Amino acid sequence: MPLIAAKPALATPALADSALLFRSRVLFVSGKGGTGKTSVAAAIGRLAATQGRRTLVLELDNQRPSLTGIFGVRPKYAPTEVAKHLSIANVEWVDALGDWLEALVNLPRVVRLIMRNHIVSVFLEATPGARDLVVLWRVMALARSYDLVVVDMPASGNAVAMLSVAHTARRLFEQGPIRRCADDLVNLYAQADTKMVLVALPEEMVVNETVETARRVAADLAPLRVPIVVLNRATPPSLSAAESTLLDGLLAGPSEGLAREVLEAGRWEARLETATAEALERLSAELALPILVLPVLARGEGALRVVGQLTSAMARASSVPVELRGGA
Repeated sequence: MPLIAAKPALATPALADSALLFRSRVLFVSGKGGTGKTSVAAAIGRLAATQGRRTLVLELDNQRPSLTGIFGVRPKYAPTEVAKHLSIANVEWVDALGDWLEALVNLPRVVRLIMRNHIVSVFLEATPGARDLVVLWRVMALARSYDLVVVDMPASGNAVAMLSVAHTARRLFEQGPIRRCADDLVNLYAQADTKMVLVALPEEMVVNETVETARRVAADLAPLRVPIVVLNRATPPSLSAAESTLLDGLLAGPSEGLAREVLEAGRWEARLETATAEALERLSAELALPILVLPVLARGEGALRVVGQLTSAMARASSVPVELRGGA
């Protein structure tokens, strides 16, 4: 019995055009925790910025912002420029609430009184989805000032729950500021250049969650669309069928020392290739969406370097000629 499973004959998936990402206006990026969604979001932002688009990469009310490790700058509520055409920010709930109230009443003194009123604070905290709604309102407000806003969302289930507050609020409120905010959000979801991207890994549990999340988006968040799935840390095929057979035979025979280590490395590579092929087939069959394949990158390169390599991989997957001005 072969020590390495024979590679199945898999249907060729539709590969995605990465231009769909950096030519969007608002891009929500989510995925199961640990899939590298923050790095992917940062890479999309960097790629758009190299094309001269004014780009903002956002985290949402994150007490320990992940973008700090990538850009070396802690994102604040007000956008901070980290490179030409590229800024980052962290939409903190309390600051967003103050801006939302000021937009409603346009009287800073009144807003300060409201913010200090304990009863009002309790009401806003207790109102279903109010916190998420205000944070998303801030995303909409920022989108008016940038060519692209890339939103690093929470992990899959939490991201869907957060985005669905607009629909919930529309059911609960017939009129008033919360209803208007919810209507504006649903209108944002309906725009052709507003998209949600899911980041997956070639692992069975991650693929399962990605498929489930994409279906939840279609069922609960329409008209928001998931037009593309990103398969991160993929291992492209490198061994031919003959090479795999030879590797099986060598592994079945006697070997030790460095020779054995090399053969075991080959076995591990073959398993990664098979896992990637199976993930591509499953995602393609279940979701019928194009897939952007991003390669496994060397560890220990540093977060910014990894983002640069992901940017380059996305540039190669673009149907539009991409010039990585300033390097990636």
